Amino acid sequence: MPIKDLVNIIWLCLLVFATAAYWFYNPSLLSELADIIGNAVSGGLVLFSDLTANFVLLLISLLALRFFMFLIAEVVKKQMPKAIGNLAGCLISAVFIFLFNSWVHVTLSAYYVLSILLFLFGLYEVSKGICNGLFRENQTNILKGDWKTLLLGVRIMLLSVIFTESDFLVFRDFVYLIPGLISMPLIEGEFIPDFSAFMLIVLFVYILTAVPSRLIFVKCKRCKMVFLEIGVPESSWDSEHTSKHRHCPRCGAACF
Repeated sequence: MPIKDLVNIIWLCLLVFATAAYWFYNPSLLSELADIIGNAVSGGLVLFSDLTANFVLLLISLLALRFFMFLIAEVVKKQMPKAIGNLAGCLISAVFIFLFNSWVHVTLSAYYVLSILLFLFGLYEVSKGICNGLFRENQTNILKGDWKTLLLGVRIMLLSVIFTESDFLVFRDFVYLIPGLISMPLIEGEFIPDFSAFMLIVLFVYILTAVPSRLIFVKCKRCKMVFLEIGVPESSWDSEHTSKHRHCPRCGAACF
């Protein structure tokens, strides 16, 4: 059996056993989690009791344990890129535990909770993208590495910074303004305006990062790999250097 599958099976067994044991000794856990999810969906205040806080910390600790188990497995197999990625996962989980434990007794809004989650997820994607960029097939290759995941992580981190309650209300007010400008009926309810405001923020972050990324990176139209433009030498089809292009390091397709 591959080491990865064995680690997943062991970790899944630990997760199921720990969750079942915690739920058995705390029967009110399910109802408290349902209340928290309901408050988060409705935009209310998210309050964590000691019971639910300890359960969340248990899940995060188990997630950190999974990253650590994969870290040991990749070190044994001498797969340094994956080992560095799992080490980043351990560190991010530890930071998440510290942040959650520090603010667990403070009233948290749904915006703040989602912003923290987005920032940590973006940070993980950035670390994974750096590993894929610094290494290729366990060999150092900074310039020709695939930076697609890195760009995704940067965009998610920017989204987390912009996704505050004040900024979100600005985008939602803009959503309410559009029907009045084009003589459409007013939007009823909160789901459609909130979802539209979130999509506007996502679109804003994408446009904000699209222009700089196109100046630095090149995307292959065949395999969708994203690589540094300065990392691949420029080629041409004749002695006058017309039709200049670069070949994708992965599939060899011409990228203009």
